[in-house]
Amino acid sequence: MNRRVAGREWCWYSRRAPAGCYDDGRVHHVNVSPRLRRGASAVAAAILAILIALTPVWAADGPGAVAYAAMMKAWQAGKLDDAIRSADAVLKAEPANVAFLNAIGGLYCEKAQKASVFTKLSWAGKCHSVWERALTLDPKNVQTHTSLMQYYLRAPGIAGGGTDKAKAEADRMAALDPVAGEISRGHIARSGKLPAEAERHYRKAVEIDATGRRGPVELASFYAGEQRWSDARGVFEARLTKNPGDSFSAYMLARLMQAQGADLPRALDLIDRYLASPALEGGPTHADAWFRKGQVFDKLGRRADAVAALETALKLDPRHALASRELQKLKG
Repeated sequence: MNRRVAGREWCWYSRRAPAGCYDDGRVHHVNVSPRLRRGASAVAAAILAILIALTPVWAADGPGAVAYAAMMKAWQAGKLDDAIRSADAVLKAEPANVAFLNAIGGLYCEKAQKASVFTKLSWAGKCHSVWERALTLDPKNVQTHTSLMQYYLRAPGIAGGGTDKAKAEADRMAALDPVAGEISRGHIARSGKLPAEAERHYRKAVEIDATGRRGPVELASFYAGEQRWSDARGVFEARLTKNPGDSFSAYMLARLMQAQGADLPRALDLIDRYLASPALEGGPTHADAWFRKGQVFDKLGRRADAVAALETALKLDPRHALASRELQKLKG
């Protein structure tokens, strides 16, 4: 049985990895298409990663915890070979930990993307087999189904990919989690350059997930990727109109403003609203919010305030890698 591991925020931002990540740079196992990491579409990939916040990242205990933490640290630093060596130790210590297997699958997929032409297929096969093993251990794990759907959607046929397989995974997800099913169908339509169909599925996810986070985040992600900033912001503006105390929507609206580079003073106010409330379980931490506040200050040319905000983020979470890197950059 898998232990629960500590979760953090989402990274609507995009770490260098092809996975979703937290604001502190930690990595989720669900891979995002490289197309979504370029230009304005990087925003879509970043927001998209938010819905994966349910994925645990750091284990608190257990025989594989130390090796897993080392794996994530190395991956975060871009040291894939070191991360893979740690992953081997994780697999030896806890071969049946589905959360760990999901993350390791993502690591192997990034290695496949960066490997030479002679080893790409081998690493892709390892990525696929790890997720298949995870699914054997936990057939109802929606995150694993999501990873496999993304794999089938992006991998070439010679590596076992295929749109039909991706659609089959989406159907399985829909039976387990209707919101996840609609989101996955939206991804598939988007990959097939069918924006109207993709929007329909994302809007359906919002209808089903009326009070949740995943549907709205996916719809906003889609709009941002299409440069429909007004529509993207409207998703969270509407939620705030209905519930002014919705700190999650305040934070997400601020992130959209930051990504767009618009209404930055208001973005600061929205981040402060989030900081005035208790951090959401499984959501952005206060360290994450201070990190983003620092970035907004920097965009406004308020360098001293940016440095102070980033230092606050690191006081709250000394392991916040993105805040650390940003602070180093500002201090030159």
